[in-house]
Amino acid sequence: MLLLHIGFFMARLFPLARLALLVPCALAAHSIDKLRWLRGYSQDLGEGSSITEFADDASVVWANVTLSRSQSPNSPPSPERFAPLQQLLEQWQFTRNYAIAIGTAEHGRLFLYEGGNFKMTTQIPTGSTSKWPSAMLFAGLVNDGTVNSLDDPVHKYLDWWTESPSDLRSTVTFRMLLSFTSGFGDGHPGQEHGSGAARRWRLAHNFSARRSPLLTLDERLAAEIDNDGAVKCNSTYGDITECARSIYDNVKLIGQPGKVYSYNSNHLQIAAAVAVAATGLDIQQVISKYLNEPYAMHNSKYLGKCPDFGADLITTGEDYEKFLVGMLGRRQLSKAVLDAAEADSTPFMSEMYTLYGDYGFGHFLFCFDSVGGMTDACREDAVHADPGAFGFIPLIDRRRNYYLEVVAAEIPPWGLYPLSGIPEYLAVAIKPHVDAIMDGEATDVIDHLTHNPRFLSLSTADVNYCLNCVLNPNKCS
Repeated sequence: MLLLHIGFFMARLFPLARLALLVPCALAAHSIDKLRWLRGYSQDLGEGSSITEFADDASVVWANVTLSRSQSPNSPPSPERFAPLQQLLEQWQFTRNYAIAIGTAEHGRLFLYEGGNFKMTTQIPTGSTSKWPSAMLFAGLVNDGTVNSLDDPVHKYLDWWTESPSDLRSTVTFRMLLSFTSGFGDGHPGQEHGSGAARRWRLAHNFSARRSPLLTLDERLAAEIDNDGAVKCNSTYGDITECARSIYDNVKLIGQPGKVYSYNSNHLQIAAAVAVAATGLDIQQVISKYLNEPYAMHNSKYLGKCPDFGADLITTGEDYEKFLVGMLGRRQLSKAVLDAAEADSTPFMSEMYTLYGDYGFGHFLFCFDSVGGMTDACREDAVHADPGAFGFIPLIDRRRNYYLEVVAAEIPPWGLYPLSGIPEYLAVAIKPHVDAIMDGEATDVIDHLTHNPRFLSLSTADVNYCLNCVLNPNKCS
């Protein structure tokens, strides 16, 4: 008993240890007995102590131990069903400044958490989380017929693009640009993302350091092509068509278009040039017509005459939420275009280890850190996500019909760049809890707040990585 008293004392000091300390006794009891055990132990804690106090949240009503299946298949979860998730987020110690929004296209936002001084209206850079909205704004040209077909060759719209059958570039289509399978240049998400899984990928592939997403597109291109060619992609004084032409002239194909994948901005820069040529608009007018206006994303922008469409979106959690609602509810684009966008464009990668999954249009068919590749289970889950290098993690769950976004920017003034991989783990950790809530499962509150195999999603290595980044940020790269 003395040891157990010491354990609870330590748990009061270190909130992350609490869940593990409840495991030995809580798992031994039936769900209704868990409450009796907790109440009984509160008497052993001493005068003036209680389980409610131990929970650090007087709003948790322990008597209502079971969250019943109260909603009908078409009704949203009641607010009280999110109470355990609220408490879990309040106890999360690794990062503080972030927001989380959950909802459906039919019912709108169902849950909101804003931590630290971070708000859903905070305007932030997004890094690679730009890729999904960028790809879908260009898909809008197919939706309205400005681009006749996803399978139109690029040379149909850019008169300087080769049509020669002997040149593989002649086979590049608009679909390949949006799915990052055009072959222009190399690149892998493991090179720039901040999670422990990404770090392990870099070590396995002999990358000594994380490629900084703070580098601009022209700075990244300068390492591959000459400075004169790279500067045409400078966001401030470059030109989107000249940038695309420079990529076309100077960046080597890594393989046969349509059968290779590379994670970089080249594909989207060429798609932007097609958009300018096909519409007759300048690039900022294209952004306004195909993103800002249809999705009502009026607090979002890409700066300059040649923005990097793979990394330069500046937005808010509220604005990106509108985009997710549009994707989930199929509001702006036709079913045919969205089905194409969410189809697996990289089946040739399915058997390989995957960091985030196979690829659609500007986003992943989510299958996180999977040694089994794109598994059947991941396909059945039908989760689509676009993680960014600063910690922004948006997703839609087609199977359960909801969206979730972890809105973060782990760079000053909102956070620390070495911690930018941690929000990915938070998203992975809470998703089983959100699934149960959205499914209307009859679960005990305690099942959410203590050790339960139903909700295990992180390994010891994952937790160690997060803790090491917090304690030793200079070593977390």
